[in-house]
Amino acid sequence: MDLAFIAVEKIAEMFLIILVGVMAFRWKIIDSNANKKLSGILLKIVTPAMIFMAYQIDYQPERLKGLIITFFISLASFVWVILLAKALIRPGKGGDMAIERFSAIYSNAGFMGIPLVNGILGTEGVFYLTAYITAFNLIVWSHGLSLMCGIMDGKGVLKNFFQPATIAIGLGVVCFLFRVRLPDMVVNPIKMMGDMNTALAMLIAGCNLAESNLLGAMKKGRTYGVCFMKLILIPLASVLLLSWIPVERIYRLTVLVAISCPTAAMGTMFALQYNKDSNYASELFTVSTLLSLLTIPFAVLLGGWLL
Repeated sequence: MDLAFIAVEKIAEMFLIILVGVMAFRWKIIDSNANKKLSGILLKIVTPAMIFMAYQIDYQPERLKGLIITFFISLASFVWVILLAKALIRPGKGGDMAIERFSAIYSNAGFMGIPLVNGILGTEGVFYLTAYITAFNLIVWSHGLSLMCGIMDGKGVLKNFFQPATIAIGLGVVCFLFRVRLPDMVVNPIKMMGDMNTALAMLIAGCNLAESNLLGAMKKGRTYGVCFMKLILIPLASVLLLSWIPVERIYRLTVLVAISCPTAAMGTMFALQYNKDSNYASELFTVSTLLSLLTIPFAVLLGGWLL
C-alpha cells in the first residue's frame, strides 16, 4: 500500500505545477507564442540534458546487463502497443487520429516516470528507467514524429531520427561504456538544465490547459476511450506479459511503472511544433493525468503482487 501512496503523492505534486502554468497563462505572464518557444527549449535542450546526465554514473557489468535487458523489454512493449493502437484507434469525426494514437502509445515516462520510479524503487530503478526512456526516444523521434508530421517514408523517418534527444542518447551511452566522466565544471550546468525537465513540461502543459476547454474534454467520449486504453487496458495486458518474462523483478516493475504513466506531455509539445490540435493533446494529457491518480497505484499494486 505504501507504493500506492507514493505514486499518488508524486502525481499530486506535478498537478500543482500544472496549476502554476494555468495561472501564468491567465495572468498573461506567458502567451501562446512564448509557450511554443518554451516547448522548443524543452525538446531540444532540457530533455537531452536530462537524458545525457542519466549515463554519467560509474560503470558496472551488472548495471550494463540490467540496462540491456530493460531496453529490449521496453522496445518489445512499444511494438505491441503501436500495433494495438493502430488496430483500436480508427479515424473518426470526434478527434484527431494521430494525436489519439500518440497519446495511447507514449507515456509520460521522462517527466513523470522519473520521480515516480525514484519514490517507488529508488535510484537503481531510475537508472534502469533510462533504458525505457532511451527506447522511448528512439521510437518517439522516429515513429512518433512521423505520426505527427505525416512523414511515413523511410528517408523521412531516418532524417527525423537525428534529433537532440537521440544524439544525447548516443553520447551518453558512449560515455557510460568507456567510463568517461566529464569534469564538474561541465557536468553541473548540464545537470541544472536537465533538472528543469519535469517542472518546465508541467508549466507548458498548464499553459495549454488554460487555452483548452477542460470541462468540454471531460464530456468527450473519445477522450475516455483513449484514457481507458492508455491507463487500464495497456497496463493490465503489460502486467500479464511481463509476468512471463524470467528476469529480475526490478527490471519488469520499472517498465510497468513507465507504461502505466499517463499520456506523454511530449504529445502537446509535438502538436505545438507541427501545427496539430495542441488543445486536444493537452486535454488528453490532463484528463489522463487526473485519472492516473487512481490507475497508477492500482497498476503498481498489481505489479507488486504478480511480478
